[in-house]
Parts: sequence; structure tokens; C-alpha cells
Amino acid sequence: MVLGAVAQNQTPIIAGDMKPEYVQLVHAVGGQVIKLGHGRGHLNPLAAGSLGATIPRLEAAADALDSAGRGGVIEETKELVHSRQVTMVAALIELIRQAPVADYEHSLVSAALRELRDSGRFSFANPPLVRDLADEIFRGSGRLQQVAAADSASEYAETIKPLRRSLEALLDGPLGEIFADHTTTPLDLDATAICIDVSALTRGDKKLKAAVMLTCWSDAYGAMEAAHLLADVGLEQQRYFLAVLDELWQVLGAGAGMVSRIDELTRLNRTDGTGLVQITHTGRDLESLPSEVDVKIAKGFIERSGVVICGGLPPGELARLSDVLSFTTAEAEMITSWSRGAPLRRQRSRQRRKPMGIGKFMIKISKDGAPGIPVQTLLTTVENELGLHDTNARFAELIESRTTA
Repeated sequence: MVLGAVAQNQTPIIAGDMKPEYVQLVHAVGGQVIKLGHGRGHLNPLAAGSLGATIPRLEAAADALDSAGRGGVIEETKELVHSRQVTMVAALIELIRQAPVADYEHSLVSAALRELRDSGRFSFANPPLVRDLADEIFRGSGRLQQVAAADSASEYAETIKPLRRSLEALLDGPLGEIFADHTTTPLDLDATAICIDVSALTRGDKKLKAAVMLTCWSDAYGAMEAAHLLADVGLEQQRYFLAVLDELWQVLGAGAGMVSRIDELTRLNRTDGTGLVQITHTGRDLESLPSEVDVKIAKGFIERSGVVICGGLPPGELARLSDVLSFTTAEAEMITSWSRGAPLRRQRSRQRRKPMGIGKFMIKISKDGAPGIPVQTLLTTVENELGLHDTNARFAELIESRTTA
């Protein structure tokens, strides 16, 4: 599907490849691979990215925009970037403390960001770091004391203690290592495909993984918004994107805020001119979330999907999907037959047969009683030679030795 999108002049963006499975594919089509993780580059949550980079271009074309009645788009874009920055900081704080950000804390972050830009030291093209934001809040100008409804400097210092603790936690340890500096490699929307490789992240560090994933998705969708904005005002041609969210089970369980963020993406992708592919192992992944609210939101992903593609599934999974999709008896038997493994034994002179479900999928139109479409995926010679879809590469030597034995 990613290769097909590239062939149709769409730009696939894999904003958080956890294994990594898409790196070789993106390299093969001449795309951009960005590596993030311990010692593998930085990611500034306050970076305006591609969206912020549009502001100088819009300002340069201000006269043309005014004559076309689009003069207000510059201020609208600035407010959009500012809103994304505030939302990103709030989301990271909620992830750190596992509790909501207070309304006055949200206002403090917003006001401090405006002060940093008004000082002349920073701009949308030259954004501050999280440390700069934290220091500005800690100093506590008269305006910030007013926002916090503090009557004195000592009262202000006491009021911001919870926010100060959360920001310090965000700047400490593995999180601080990744978020401590400016974004190492910005997204290149001229690339044929983009993959952000986060496989270097520690598997057990859920907070770190969730924080990086949140920031990656914010950056990716900011880039898409920038492309659409430039197209709307006639400065660029219209572009189309395919956002791939693989290993959905890891993302959903990575931390607070992830379910809501994915929910936001699934509701906006059509408006953003973006196709969204979500991949997970089992429907049970959507039911294993900590709260009932998150479970209901997650199940809504399937309900709102235009197409659901099923590989081999056990009978229990089909029952779990029955309130969203209707399977005929023949379809159910076909899908469950694909879930059987390969035979345990093989004859001495013959290689062991592969599982009968390899490459087989059923395409179902969500919320529609139309018959499913069974398909068999066949890899081309080039795909096989380059091993573009080989997710068992670590077992290659073992499998070869067993096959020739």
C-alpha cells in the first residue's frame, strides 16, 4: 500500500516506526529516514516545523494575499502554530504527571510563549526550547503573575510549583535527552516518502515512547497542514498524504493521551487530504486499555474506518468484530482457516510447507453488508530481492540452516 501511494504521487509518512519495518522500503524509493532515540538526534516539541516555515513565505506574499482577500491567513497561521505549541506542551505534561493540566497552567504556557516571541529572542522560524519556556515561567513576569492570579512573587512561586515539577521532569532523564535541543532533521515534504525511525527507544520506557510518538505525530500533521495551507493560497500545488500508524497496540498502550490523539487524527484525516492506515494484531488490543472511556473511543476507530482488511483471525476475533462488520458463514470459515499455522512435520526430501494464510486477506467495507473481497498478495521479484517486507530478517540464518539440513 505504501509503494502504491508513492506510485500515485502521494507522500506516505510513517511517523514512528517502532521495529523498524519501513526503513528499507523508504530508502528504496529514495525517501527520507529520520532516526530518533538515545544518541540519535533531538526533537523540539516547540518547533514550528513546516507549518512555522510557511509564515515567512506568507509574509513575503502579503501583498498578493491582500489583493486576493486572504490577508488574514498570516495571523491565522501564527495562531495555529501557537495553539499547536501549547497543546503539545500540555499533552507532554499530562503524560508525565498522569493527570490533567489545570486551566491556569495552560494559560501560563500560552502567555510565556508569547513573551518569548515578543522579547525578540525567538520567533516562529526560530522557536524556543522547552528549557527556555520553563525558565520564562520560573522567572515570573508581572504578566505571568497576573495570569496566575498571584498577588505577590512568593504567591506566584507557590502557585507554579506543580507546573515547575512537571517541566523539570520533562527536561530530566531520557525525555530531556531527546527534547533538550532543536530538531535535528526537519521533515522534507519533497521526499517521496518519510519514515521516522524510533526503534532505538527503550522498549520498556512507555512514557518516553509515548512522548516521542505524540511529538512525531504532531510534527507530521503540522507538515501536512503546511502543505495544504500553501496550496490553498496558491503558493504550492496540492499534495496528498498517506499516514501509516502501524503497531497500533503499542501506541495505544504507550501512555495517557494517546487514544485521544489517535481519535483526533481519525476524525480529521479526510479534511486534511490524508489517508490513514491503522494496523494492529487483534481487536482485543482495543479492549485492553485502562479506562472504559478509552476502550469506547478505540472501538470507534473500526466503526469510522471506510475499509477494514482482515488477515487470518480465530473465531473469537470475528465475534468481537460482529457489531461493526457482518461476515457470511463462508467468509468466516475462510478467515479462520487462514489463522492455522504451518504443518509441524515435513518430509525428508521436501521443504516444510508455509502457513496457508500467508499473504491472504479479506477486504470488508465497514458498516456495509456487501460481500467481502478475498485477496492474495504476491511480492514482485524486486521486492523479494531487496527484502523490503521481510520482518523475519533476524531469523534468516537460522531458517537457512534448518532448510538445508
